[in-house]
Amino acid sequence: MNRHMVRYLLSKLLFIEAALLVVPLIVALIYHESPKILLSILATIAILLVIGAIGNGFKPRDHHIYTREGMLIVALCWILWSFFGALPFVFSGQIPNIIDAFFETSSGFTTTGATILPDVSVLSHSLLFWRSFTHLIGGMGVLVFALAIMENSKSSYLEVMRAEVPGPVFGKVVSKLKETAQILYILYLIMFAIFTVILIFEGMPVFDSFVTAMGTAGTGGFAVYNDSIAHYNSPLITNTVAIGMLVFGVNFNLYYLLLLGKLKAFFKDEELRTYLGIVLVATALIALNVLGMYDNFTDGLEKVFFEVSTIITTTGFGITDLAHWPLFSQCILLLLMFIGGSAGSTAGGLKVMRALILAKISRNHILSNLYPNRVLSLHINGSVIDKETQHGVLKYLTIYGAIFLALTLFLSLDNNNFMVVVSAAASCFNNIGPMLGTTDTFAIFSPFSKLLLSFAMIAGRLEIYPIILLLLPRTWSKL
Repeated sequence: MNRHMVRYLLSKLLFIEAALLVVPLIVALIYHESPKILLSILATIAILLVIGAIGNGFKPRDHHIYTREGMLIVALCWILWSFFGALPFVFSGQIPNIIDAFFETSSGFTTTGATILPDVSVLSHSLLFWRSFTHLIGGMGVLVFALAIMENSKSSYLEVMRAEVPGPVFGKVVSKLKETAQILYILYLIMFAIFTVILIFEGMPVFDSFVTAMGTAGTGGFAVYNDSIAHYNSPLITNTVAIGMLVFGVNFNLYYLLLLGKLKAFFKDEELRTYLGIVLVATALIALNVLGMYDNFTDGLEKVFFEVSTIITTTGFGITDLAHWPLFSQCILLLLMFIGGSAGSTAGGLKVMRALILAKISRNHILSNLYPNRVLSLHINGSVIDKETQHGVLKYLTIYGAIFLALTLFLSLDNNNFMVVVSAAASCFNNIGPMLGTTDTFAIFSPFSKLLLSFAMIAGRLEIYPIILLLLPRTWSKL
């Protein structure tokens, strides 16, 4: 294993996080916050610079990164960024417990949106901004961002990007990796900027617009107020955010096709059509189940559409108390938690593409029993999905299921409410945020469970394998 390259690249990534912390520092200066807040951010920046300088001291001769190094770099980067990103909360005393702060920051970078804070008003403007800024950074991927701005991105860095970008199949939008990263992030940031401006024009305060847009773009869900989007009491803002979440839950490669004028390819994409179809069906079923609870049809439909959008995109913004919805509706939302958004989007979950492949594998298996001599192939968007990819999806589902069951088992030691335990595991592992069956935050869990859930969030965001490899002794061998 090329340990020197792992150390060297991680040190560069710590420099990048130090630079990103300048943004909340500027926010602290704008709002004239206390010296303690300023010092907490400055101290974190100093620590990152010192550790980064130590790791960056000796340049490796061999710059090659293979699959093992790529996955190790990705796993360590997300853990280190979450740990160091938590330090301003600890140093300032606003989240004094390091495990709680690590949970909150992991939730931010992985765009989960789960929180241990019963009242977000305890956070200063700068740390409230940093909390949501982690959504924006982590949405498209911290390594994708790093590769987009680093001076040279070797072709071997493909293994780093492949390990971080979600979905069963990784594809570059152009031949060069650095340009792919730049295109994806430019598209992402332009869409974020447009969405922020729209919210400002709709009457949302400027600070709130930035925080909400970061939570929407990263499909993370951290909000400015405890009652989330419901605080603004505006159907216009509610529907705008609902549509925005769906937009950011689409594969960003498709938006590149739109820029190229390939409208037909965009609208014929099977994953996109399946994704929108699931939203429509889920909205219709839940609406039939809950509309009797609301006096106004429009108000009820607005809330249903918003909750379907926030759950399937794994964003986690809130507009109503889901604990009061019928069990049928909560079960549909629980199912949406597992499906998630599109591959190559900022959303979490298993991904619609995997669900689509699994459905077609099941169909082919049934047909093969009816017609044993028939040769069956699996097509997505007119292209054949090879057996290796199909087997990869099935293997991923097996590992995913095993980890989810183990996570649920450990969490059951803390809570005897089945819906709370299952939805907490699903929420963190699928990077969603809210729990079903309770209005409490994740503060109800023990420190061990919160630490476990923090790693579950990172594992879910990185689609399991990098974290598993990190824990295997063989990964660290010199062989």
